[in-house]
Amino acid sequence: MTDIELRRFGRLLRAWYRKNARDLPWRRTRDPYAILVSELMLQQTQVLRVVPRWHEFLALFPTLHAVALAHVTQVEEAWEGLGYYARARNLHRTAILVTRDGADVNANLPADVESLRALPGIGRYTAGAVSSFAYGKRAPLVDTNVARVLQRVFLPKAKRKVASTERALWELAERSLPVTSEAVWTHNQALMEIGALVCTARVMRCEQCPVRSICSTYDAPARPTQRS
Repeated sequence: MTDIELRRFGRLLRAWYRKNARDLPWRRTRDPYAILVSELMLQQTQVLRVVPRWHEFLALFPTLHAVALAHVTQVEEAWEGLGYYARARNLHRTAILVTRDGADVNANLPADVESLRALPGIGRYTAGAVSSFAYGKRAPLVDTNVARVLQRVFLPKAKRKVASTERALWELAERSLPVTSEAVWTHNQALMEIGALVCTARVMRCEQCPVRSICSTYDAPARPTQRS
């Protein structure tokens, strides 16, 4: 795929997002900590379950400093019902590291991907999400939804979950990024959103897809069956 195709993909995707995006509360903030909490909660947990719990958690622990001052069991209790409690423990460890054991009241997360990835429980995707959504950095991100969209559009014959495909998907995610901070924010949100709403694992709603004109899967001889 050429850079021209990738730029067109991005333009179509962002235009669709501006008209179809869900109103999710963490999309209304640029607070790195609040965004990190949302990203950690959304791992293995459905959006509808996360929304009220995100509000509740931030009411109890409004800052990284508040998390650092709490005992880890308090953080785990606030996480109850979301499962995968290692996420809560990693958040607590991150808060302690970033705030220097609570000494820095105004401490917040770093902006660059590499520094974020050095913190407990923050992988490549989460680092990209915090860096781009909170700080407007030109950071790619690839989660399950994004990988599915990019592969169907550009690499329909590639084998999933092999190193070469993963590298290719991250490269596509990076090459497709626009230049400006606000456009990067919209682009990364749009990639995840179209995978969640249109190009899903079980259903490909191709007639609703804004990028179907350049999608290799849609152009295949046997087009995907439309199901609702």
